[in-house]
Amino acid sequence: MVQLIYWIWYSIGAILLLTIGVPDALSFSNGLFLIFYALCAIDLIFSNNVKNQLSDQSVSWWKKPKFWVMAVVIWTGGMSVEWVGVHTGWPFGSYHYSYLFGPHLFAVPFTLGFAWIAVVGNSALLSGGGAGWKSKAIRAIKTGAWALMMDLVLDPVAHHREFWSWEAAGGFYGVPWTNFMSWFVMGGLLSLFIPPIPNNPVVQRKAKVLYQMFILLFGLLALQAGLYGSASIAALGILLAEGRHQYVVRKQVSAF
Repeated sequence: MVQLIYWIWYSIGAILLLTIGVPDALSFSNGLFLIFYALCAIDLIFSNNVKNQLSDQSVSWWKKPKFWVMAVVIWTGGMSVEWVGVHTGWPFGSYHYSYLFGPHLFAVPFTLGFAWIAVVGNSALLSGGGAGWKSKAIRAIKTGAWALMMDLVLDPVAHHREFWSWEAAGGFYGVPWTNFMSWFVMGGLLSLFIPPIPNNPVVQRKAKVLYQMFILLFGLLALQAGLYGSASIAALGILLAEGRHQYVVRKQVSAF
């Protein structure tokens, strides 16, 4: 159900964003999109853990302690670093948010915490693994790289559309380079709180499509705005995600 709601919301939002834009009366939908995206990623992360091994009864992921630990830590961690960033200019650079993502909590839209869950969760899904600290450390580096690639597409478009505004010139289409490095570091660190990723081809395919369609939308928006660097990175990200998925599938097949 979560997946269906997200894709319906995504389809409507994509059509509006790429044509007439989101009407002011529907501006609340921007924040809901982040929430649905986060729930979609969470649903995939916990999709292999929906059965209780003793009773074989269905157990909703929102009833699992691991879910709450992950969600609270990433939401709080993301909101905290955003709060520091907005008020001090560190580590991302000097910026401020509009109200297009909903009500603010200490000058940061509360839905931004869900954006961190979505981006880190989806990037971790692409990275795979995570059972044991060595595996988690490797996954953290990969997660940071996928999050960085997504942000190179997302942030210039968001800045252009005034979802948030950077106060200093320069960088990549007006976005400071420190912002992207911070996303790499924070994405990797927050991924340490995500449980092992399901070794399931169906889950991995859905995670790949989730990532690809997100950067496809913002890649098309970048193309419309003349942000050709971000549009090119979106195309590269789609290809890399596809290549990574095909590699993992072949590896799984050869293991049998």
